[in-house]
Amino acid sequence: MMAAELLKPYNSLKDEDFDQIFPTHVRQLSKLHFTEIEIAVLASEFLAANPNQKILDIGCGAGKFCFVAGSHTDAHYTGVDYRKHFIDLCETLTAQYKFKNVAFSHNDIVNVDFSLYHGFYFFNPFEEHATKRLRLDSSIEVDLQKYVIYSDYVRAQFARLPKGTRIATYYADNNQIPECYRLISTHNNGLLKCWEKTRTE
Repeated sequence: MMAAELLKPYNSLKDEDFDQIFPTHVRQLSKLHFTEIEIAVLASEFLAANPNQKILDIGCGAGKFCFVAGSHTDAHYTGVDYRKHFIDLCETLTAQYKFKNVAFSHNDIVNVDFSLYHGFYFFNPFEEHATKRLRLDSSIEVDLQKYVIYSDYVRAQFARLPKGTRIATYYADNNQIPECYRLISTHNNGLLKCWEKTRTE
């Protein structure tokens, strides 16, 4: 089955049906940790200002946002995560379901060059270091100091990017977004926020 068959029409596809592509132990994480199809579509439409946009999903997990967004728009999506087993799964699913416009990288976010991208999807990827109940699994060590380090790094990188850079945040802390970004729109009772850099700091 190809990605297009899985994802269209969006308005009738249920998340629980799409999530059947994931192994059972990963699927169980979906409700709390995966981006819903509706949110992924809204965020990708904002981020994909033109077909040549390169979008980074910070903390992509099992890749659901990238799969939906890459199938819905012509922009290119890269997912980065520090859990290798998630990246291995993402690459397997990409090949199996022929998802387009996606790539995945096993990396720590502090080693990623943000200047390579035009836009960013940010679904609260570091919260597990601050809130134990949000821990995905035991494959990495969690540490409150890492939450601070990662949040500070991301904010500093966002601040250095050129005007016009776009960020879509979901369940994220506004303090992680520099003041040089303007809030363009909100969705889903304010949980999804769309930002654009409008001035230099």
